[in-house]
Amino acid sequence: MAATNEPVFRDLNADNDPEVTEIESLCLRCKKNGITKLLLTKIPFYKEVVVMSFSCDHCHWENNELQPASTIQEKGIIFKLKVENSKDLTRSVVKTEWASIIIPELEFEIPAQSQEGTVTTVEGIVERACSGLCSKLDYLKVEDPESAVKLEEFIAQMTKLKNGDTPFTFILRDCSGNSFLENLNAPLPDPQLEVSHFERSREEALMLGIYAPDDAENENSADQADESDLREEVLGLPTNCYSCSAPCMTNMKVTHILFIQ
Repeated sequence: MAATNEPVFRDLNADNDPEVTEIESLCLRCKKNGITKLLLTKIPFYKEVVVMSFSCDHCHWENNELQPASTIQEKGIIFKLKVENSKDLTRSVVKTEWASIIIPELEFEIPAQSQEGTVTTVEGIVERACSGLCSKLDYLKVEDPESAVKLEEFIAQMTKLKNGDTPFTFILRDCSGNSFLENLNAPLPDPQLEVSHFERSREEALMLGIYAPDDAENENSADQADESDLREEVLGLPTNCYSCSAPCMTNMKVTHILFIQ
């Protein structure tokens, strides 16, 4: 096989045609074989990702997913964007399955692990949320007309955000640290975009498959460490000499004698 100088992960906006790998794989719906397409790419000012697309010619099921081609970061990350115009809606978003989306003005949240990872835009996130809510309208109109009216009002508010008619805050929170929201001024700071990091909780660490000791284990470890330190330390206690009653010090050291508890 001839050697190639092309990088494995190419830029997303590269002029050359992307290299797509096709793999025959099992369809989870009909249990027949479909095709998974893999694209290894690099997003500017971000990192390498693997874009996966599955399609089945038998049952016509399709599924798109994104996975960061990097390890879980040491800390989680939060992007807080002030969406002020239609240009902000076109910002690229890389959302992993561990990321949540929050729009505080509408008290709206897309929880982590409720969707697969994807590469999209701010508008695409809002559009997908609107589509998901609209799919529930027909059911609610029959089963709960009052809730259906409230949902229609909420969808109308979401549509205003999608059309760029109303400014709003877009928060992307990812405990894995691998999500991304485009900075239109990169590599310079963006006054509308605030980026911060946070220590993930024990529940978030377990969700990512990272071992995290609970408080009881930490307490036991601390007790063991204190006991270990105590075994190495000579303690001095002020007292009086039993013979002449003059002030003196009594030295003590913790030790372990075999066969004695």
